[in-house]
Amino acid sequence: MLFTADFSETDLKTILDRELIEVHFQPLFSIREKKVVGFEGLSRGVHPESGKLIPPLTLLKIAKDSGLTLELDRLFRKKVLETFKRCCPAPQELILTLNFETSIIDKEIGTLNLLHICRQLNMDPSGIVIEILESKVKNTEALSRFVHIYREHGFLVALDDVGKGHSNMDRIPVIQPDILKIDRSLVMSLESDYHRQEVFKALVGLSHKIGALVLAEGAETEEETLEAMELGADLIQGYYISKPQEASVDFVQQATRSLDPLADRFRQRMVDKFNIRKMQHERYSLMVESLVGEFSTFNLEEMDGKMPAALANHSVAEALYVLDEKGLQTTLMACRNPHRTQKGIFRLPPKGTDYSMRDYFYNLLEARLERKAYTSEPYISPATGLFCLTISTRFNDRNGVPLILCVDVVPNYLKHMGRIMTLFGG
Repeated sequence: MLFTADFSETDLKTILDRELIEVHFQPLFSIREKKVVGFEGLSRGVHPESGKLIPPLTLLKIAKDSGLTLELDRLFRKKVLETFKRCCPAPQELILTLNFETSIIDKEIGTLNLLHICRQLNMDPSGIVIEILESKVKNTEALSRFVHIYREHGFLVALDDVGKGHSNMDRIPVIQPDILKIDRSLVMSLESDYHRQEVFKALVGLSHKIGALVLAEGAETEEETLEAMELGADLIQGYYISKPQEASVDFVQQATRSLDPLADRFRQRMVDKFNIRKMQHERYSLMVESLVGEFSTFNLEEMDGKMPAALANHSVAEALYVLDEKGLQTTLMACRNPHRTQKGIFRLPPKGTDYSMRDYFYNLLEARLERKAYTSEPYISPATGLFCLTISTRFNDRNGVPLILCVDVVPNYLKHMGRIMTLFGG
């Protein structure tokens, strides 16, 4: 490929005049459905003398310096649409995403240039996705009007590079995207980075609540791809499954060939994880049943002295304590590493601590659940600084007093987080 120093404004004008653009397509996959659902069209310039491909960023830089950004961007879109129409056997069954140079949106409002091209090619706008890189839009009002106009004509809208450093989440209500494209910076090492996973899940949750699909960009390894799917991505785009490819009459079939084995690996991964968690849950259930059986033989006054030994007998438990029906802690908290909980903001709570606003209290007791036990969502324990789950269950002491036994556990999938309290000197 050529770089800026090898390319001039004169070369750019020749490319514009002669429409010297080569189009590549990168597939968008739905692995759950085991099919290609569309493509992103990517334009490259062709040097008028050497015939070498010119990266789009090189073209755009020269175009910006020469005041030709609008002309170049329109040519990009025109060539992508023409090539897709020519090479795709059933374009109406696939979506096509188009990069849009959003710095020129104010100049495009009212021209409907993209709509005119689609009509000339007899292409349905409902299958065309306009990608908005919102970081380049300085005029939010212009962006809103542009999106509204094109959406009225049936086009779809994607918000690109979501999760990248410059992404402004306040643009989501303005654009109301049909697709959120989560940037490579969040997908990279997704399988091993807990914080990326949580941000990814939050974006998936947000996207689905506003009725948008999630597309994970830049999945370059099998693990990144499978993790993105497990965390809720609807579509995958990345080098692991397919690099951008030259347009050809069979490029849909070529892109589909790798999907069956990948879908099989995803299915087996989820089955394995389900079985592991099922075994873990069964282990927790046996532990809780054993503890309830033991503590039901004591009266409340005896329990403080029994806590340490009970905790020592169950290696998967991290902490153990009892609440009354008002959510107040009625016993001391037994903790596996008590000397680690007296530093910084993490301390063992004393008797009388109020747990009535904890989900594992009110969901168990106030909602009158039929189930015998409730397992909380993961959270940071204020006592230990660990990411943990709390399992709560009702029981009566020897005198018939209704109580709630709470057991904190740290599942295997949370252990790699380590102790948050080490940040505070633990």
